[in-house]
Amino acid sequence: MGVARRESGVLKLVHPGGFVEVHRKPMAASEIMEKNPRHYVTRPEVFKDPRLVLRPDALLNTGDVFYIVPNRTVYRLLQASQ
Repeated sequence: MGVARRESGVLKLVHPGGFVEVHRKPMAASEIMEKNPRHYVTRPEVFKDPRLVLRPDALLNTGDVFYIVPNRTVYRLLQASQ
């Protein structure tokens, strides 16, 4: 799912369906999770390793790309990996 590329000075959040939300300053994962109930903030490699879910207190820095993934998708990925 190579939807968004890293870009210096910009934080990118990829939503289900491919919409890319762009921010110019760091944010806490908890801010994103509050706006997107029943979703996790993950690293892009989550589909290969479903343990790459970020903690709510994680700081999302500019220059990085993160995915917003429904809880049920992460749960299914974890089930399939066991």
